[in-house]
Amino acid sequence: MVGTDVNVARLIGKELGIPVRFDRTAKTFEAVVDMAAEGRADIGMGRLARTTLRAQKVSFSTPYMTLQHSFIINRLEFSKISGDRAAQSVIRNFNGTLGLIGRSAWEEFGRRNFPKAKIVTYTSWDKVLEAVKKGEVVAAYRDQFEIQKIMHADPGLALTLRTATFKDIESSLSLMIGIQDTALLSFVNEVITMRHEKPTVSMLLKELKE
Repeated sequence: MVGTDVNVARLIGKELGIPVRFDRTAKTFEAVVDMAAEGRADIGMGRLARTTLRAQKVSFSTPYMTLQHSFIINRLEFSKISGDRAAQSVIRNFNGTLGLIGRSAWEEFGRRNFPKAKIVTYTSWDKVLEAVKKGEVVAAYRDQFEIQKIMHADPGLALTLRTATFKDIESSLSLMIGIQDTALLSFVNEVITMRHEKPTVSMLLKELKE
């Protein structure tokens, strides 16, 4: 197992002087949060964003990474709703169909940040992407890394899809810890704060190549 989250977990384990055991049985993002909330896991992780719903169940660590929000847009379907209006204005006041992962932070973000959009939820990110490629939705909504990863893997998609990143909307990614585990939360925060290198999108994309 490799990646930013795995590296953070192993660093915490190293500082505690204990091995890390990764439990990947959770099938959804919310299931991971619930495992931490119910004490079935010491820490919930997996590029989990801070949301008001999750704040009712767990404590958030100090953010270890921040990602801006992005759209991946079907060019043909977008032209149908934009008409002669400026693309930037249409995107900012988006009122078309917006695909996202249901029962995730993105459903909460979508309804809050794009109240005029017609939200369409799917059970997985792969299904969201398939929907935007087929034109079933005008755009798909997630963080800039996941959006750039798609275009990075297949540059030819630029013929039918385009991206838009929101500089003023971002997600702070944190580890999720049971509300009662205040000592662990304090320790985790200290470990994250001491890290010298803060991960970026370019670093994540580089990890994919390696």
